[in-house]
Amino acid sequence: MTREKIIRWTCDRRAQLVGTLPVIVFFIALFWVVQLGFGDQYLLAVSPFTTLFETRLTKYNPPSQYARFFLVSALALVGARVAVTNVILCVAVNLAMPFVLVFMRSSQLNPRRYFPYTMLFAFLQLRPGNLVASFGTQAAVLAACCVVLSAGLLVAGAVRHRGREARLRLHDCVRRLADDLERAAAGGIDEPLRAELLALRREFAALAYSAREDSTAPPRTVNLLDMMATLAQRTAYLTGNFDWSDRHREQHAALLGQLAHLTRELDAVVDASASSGRRAVLANRTRALLAGLSVDEPRFRIFCRGYLNMLLLILRTADDPQQRVWHMSARDAAGTALFRKRPTLDSFEMRFSVRCGIVLAVSCSVNLLLPVDHLYWYVLHAYLLLQPFPDESSRRMRTRMAGTALGCVFVHAVALLNLGWAGVMVLGMVLVAPLYAARPGTVTSAFFATAYAVTMASVSIDDGYATAMRLGSLALAVVTVALVNRLVLPTSDRRLFAADVRQLFAMVRQVWSLVRTTLDERVDTVVSSERLLHFQMLHTQANALLDSISAAGDKNAEIAEVARYRDAADRMLFCLWEIGCELEQLELLVRLGAVRPEERALFGRVIDLAESRCDPERFGTGVDEAEPLVMGLADEDVRYVLQQYVDRAGELRLAVDEARGALVERPSYLDEVRRA
Repeated sequence: MTREKIIRWTCDRRAQLVGTLPVIVFFIALFWVVQLGFGDQYLLAVSPFTTLFETRLTKYNPPSQYARFFLVSALALVGARVAVTNVILCVAVNLAMPFVLVFMRSSQLNPRRYFPYTMLFAFLQLRPGNLVASFGTQAAVLAACCVVLSAGLLVAGAVRHRGREARLRLHDCVRRLADDLERAAAGGIDEPLRAELLALRREFAALAYSAREDSTAPPRTVNLLDMMATLAQRTAYLTGNFDWSDRHREQHAALLGQLAHLTRELDAVVDASASSGRRAVLANRTRALLAGLSVDEPRFRIFCRGYLNMLLLILRTADDPQQRVWHMSARDAAGTALFRKRPTLDSFEMRFSVRCGIVLAVSCSVNLLLPVDHLYWYVLHAYLLLQPFPDESSRRMRTRMAGTALGCVFVHAVALLNLGWAGVMVLGMVLVAPLYAARPGTVTSAFFATAYAVTMASVSIDDGYATAMRLGSLALAVVTVALVNRLVLPTSDRRLFAADVRQLFAMVRQVWSLVRTTLDERVDTVVSSERLLHFQMLHTQANALLDSISAAGDKNAEIAEVARYRDAADRMLFCLWEIGCELEQLELLVRLGAVRPEERALFGRVIDLAESRCDPERFGTGVDEAEPLVMGLADEDVRYVLQQYVDRAGELRLAVDEARGALVERPSYLDEVRRA
């Protein structure tokens, strides 16, 4: 290793250590609060709450978040207490709790949201005696941990200003959007600009999705991010085919220049501290441009209408100092939840919930039945090895075995020093720093986790016994997790890709249902925004999975099968994205009253026809029947959007047929097990 590489490595490690310093300090502080206040038998609660602190440290924490710490911790405590009553309840509760803590919190797009609270539920069962004989004390321990956690996050939030960071990211994206519109006005949309617009759309969607999913921004900013993500989506709509001929170039360039100027001014007035009078002037200019809009080319006209209407909505929201997170009715909230969560064995959330429940049921039952000192390490290893995606589990099995073995050698060497209680405590606190500075799932992380755990255990048990239990419980956990991952609802990139594609088809049907609802009643913007965000995020993941599968080459027959149809898969995902764009535009047009009252029956027949063919086997059929229905509608923009939908549906039909089902068919259980 050269001197430059050594210096770079040292700087990286130092920066990593400094970045995790708040987490290290929190762990040490909470450790001594529990140790001095309740005793070392309750220290197992420290790690889950440190994980909670680490997770929430980089996010905005509203007041409701602090209440959630206490409520969900109480739920985990009650669940763990019931689970340790007997083996039957242990199995039942450990199978059921993941559906509360995993299915409801995690998603394929944000798979690790389940981790801290499920970790707390599992770790509370590691010492059943604490729950049975000292339930009140254990409850007090959790209450104290929640208080320390809340205090730590309040201090960190005051220092780091997380809400301000989210607002700065918002402004950065708005400025980039204005710059992109200026580039389009100056030279049209070339390939680099097209890639930039699509990348900006993905960044806006990810930022808005994480802000709403994980409370990474204050309520006002969450609303604005949602609307800006929709604005970026409508701008990305320009990357499709539209007429940029000499006949329209001057008109397009002039309008894009005006939109860029309005967007740049929006960046200056979107903050609550900005002058309301200045926002009113900008809103009036936007209304005037919308009222006088006259564009020949339909795609560009639809884009301008949608963009200007969203600008007005953003300005109205920014002008309200009492703005709160958009409220959805109970029916809309249920519909959006079903849009995002699918209670079927085909969904990622359900499959992982089942696997997590089985691993916890088996490991916790063994720990409950066998009164072996420190057997609870079996539960700990099994929980940490089980990851949302089996490939990550397999990697962690290798790294954890290597790191654990090295850690045990380290502890054996330390034992020769005959450190007393004080020496062991000091060494344990020293080992905490590299433990939390190391990247989770690496050999380094496993080494320091083992060194810390076995060193601290050596205070009460022989270090040789502790080493044997650490290695033995790891071996048992590896076997358990490997069998569950392979035999119980196995998941692979190929299966996830196929499931994503089928879900995108199902989402198209649900968006048509939303269009039908919009035809008859008012639909809040938040409903369409939430569904659009989820569609975008799922589409982005499907693209990433396809890239991952293709990069794997001909490693196995499953990957080779999909790789052969890569071109068809690319066309299929592109068509699905275009169809999502057209439906978002259609829903907006319907909301603006583009469908006349006398046309509702005809438009309803169009929706019926589309909804009946929203599955991979029939999508794109019935074109002959759709054409005369579309032509019977009066509004030119509605006809254009529907015709684009019909054309893309036909292309999608050809792509799916060319793939011969390899991209969308569910593999059989035997194929899943064989290829897991």
